[in-house]
Amino acid sequence: MATASNRLHTTRAQSNTHFPSNTPALGAIDLAMLALNDRGVIQNCSPTCEQVFGYRTDELAGHHVSTVLPELIDTELVMDDRINSRLAFLCHCAIPFRARRRDGNCFTSELFINRLSTQNVLVLVRNLEASR
Repeated sequence: MATASNRLHTTRAQSNTHFPSNTPALGAIDLAMLALNDRGVIQNCSPTCEQVFGYRTDELAGHHVSTVLPELIDTELVMDDRINSRLAFLCHCAIPFRARRRDGNCFTSELFINRLSTQNVLVLVRNLEASR
């Protein structure tokens, strides 16, 4: 998984991505959406973040994604204007990532990461323990 040995340089960008508050289908499968800038700072997130992580959407804005996905603390998300190939590969292979709730408890999650534009990264976090 992403470790300190994967440290990479990042660039600064801002996100204009907004999520509708009426997303019942997302909550039904415990899927949280996080819109990040290229440096991994959360710009916006879906209302299901409260169910999945225990944070209100306004509480996560401005924090680094490692607040809820600690394994991404030293990982550059974007390289050469594309998603970090190693991170994309790990997500594609459904490698589980550790996610952290507001109360400090961790759970196993699956990540889906996409580049929305030259200034936005979208991370979908699926709680793998929700169906257990």
